[in-house]
Amino acid sequence: MKRRALPSITTIVLTFVLLFAASPAGAKGKKPPPSPPLDGKTIDYAWDGKDVGHPERAWLGRAFVHSTALADANAKRPLLVFIHGLNTERIKYRWMGGGNEGDVRRIVAGLVEAGKIPPVIVAAPSSIVPSAVTNAVTSWPAFDLDRFVDETGKALGGTASIDSSRILVAAHSGGGCNVRGGIATAIRGKTKVHAALSIDTCMLPDMAKVLASGRSDMHVIVSWQTLSWAKRPFGDFRALFTKGVAENPAASGFLRELEHVQPREPMPHDAMVGLTLGRWLPILLPTGNGRPPTPSP
Repeated sequence: MKRRALPSITTIVLTFVLLFAASPAGAKGKKPPPSPPLDGKTIDYAWDGKDVGHPERAWLGRAFVHSTALADANAKRPLLVFIHGLNTERIKYRWMGGGNEGDVRRIVAGLVEAGKIPPVIVAAPSSIVPSAVTNAVTSWPAFDLDRFVDETGKALGGTASIDSSRILVAAHSGGGCNVRGGIATAIRGKTKVHAALSIDTCMLPDMAKVLASGRSDMHVIVSWQTLSWAKRPFGDFRALFTKGVAENPAASGFLRELEHVQPREPMPHDAMVGLTLGRWLPILLPTGNGRPPTPSP
């Protein structure tokens, strides 16, 4: 098998600089006022990576089950796995209650409470290992989704049940830049992924090939913005993704979407998480039966 060439030093440095520059300056500012309590249960767990001889792959896991899902622990619920990006500050549970960028638990809870999506289990790995999440191109080395889903199921215990046919993986920023880890390895494992969402990542050409070559019965959504992160190889990404989809078309009813968004929020890079999940989760996880509706422009 032909080995893929490693990215050049220039590519790694430039990607890291661009990604770091896209991070909001306000992340280190004053902490926002406390948010109201979440309507549900948060469960923390962890994996140290030592059983496979790779402690650099360790993560802290956090899952959230909305109260509407707690009402019936035996009902099978969709699982959204969220992979955060760079974490040079080593913030625990980033995007799941840690840090100032946002909280995926609250984003999903709002959609559930508005009746836009069914009750969904949200779970996210959080890495505080410097070598694993301080460089965009090598973030999340060899992320093992199979392991994460298994450990999440154990942590949930009898609290809620995962619907293995509706597992979604969303990667933001550096979580979708490494072709040997993050969302790239997540969609290549044994776990059948219902949908992959790439949210304002590096848009590297090699990642376009990975996403386009995914299983035909998996939705693929790629969203990005250019207000705060304009220097990325968008043209190459689009060309390779389009070519890959033509060679490996999606099955009937499954999406292959490229979407350029122009957020009006003051921190566009972080705003993309809520905007993307808010737009696409109701389409990927309709509350009724039947195939997902076609998204409006």
